[in-house]
Amino acid sequence: LFATHFLFSSASLRFSEAQKLAVLNWGRALQAVDVPSLYAVKKVSDRIEKVVGNPTVKVVSACGNVFYLNQVHAAIAKDYANPLTRFAMSDYARDGGKGMSQVQNGKKMLVDLPSEVSSPAVRVNGQIFFVNELLRCKDGSLFIPHLF
Repeated sequence: LFATHFLFSSASLRFSEAQKLAVLNWGRALQAVDVPSLYAVKKVSDRIEKVVGNPTVKVVSACGNVFYLNQVHAAIAKDYANPLTRFAMSDYARDGGKGMSQVQNGKKMLVDLPSEVSSPAVRVNGQIFFVNELLRCKDGSLFIPHLF
């Protein structure tokens, strides 16, 4: 039942009620076991929505255009609360402009920032310098920067 709910509520595959009913009838015609009714799928969807909530909000503009907004902060909070996903997440530093509001952000920017997230180049006095390319210092020494 959960797999059926998961399929029918997929963001990339939108099913109409008629299509949902056709898929379930097709499963029954193939003599698949435990094919739920459309009513059972709707009940499970309602129960899951009560527990988890619906992160998508329908918005109608003044011109009548319809679009949907997701509550990203709620989804991120649930990911942090889930012990299965929490330890797979990486916290990136927050660039606060002229200063840092939290000490750990400075450490993240200087030490812990993954190379795929950092800037690949920097412009100094009109010259562009790239990471992983040989540079000459004013004193004549050479080095290869890995992070800017």
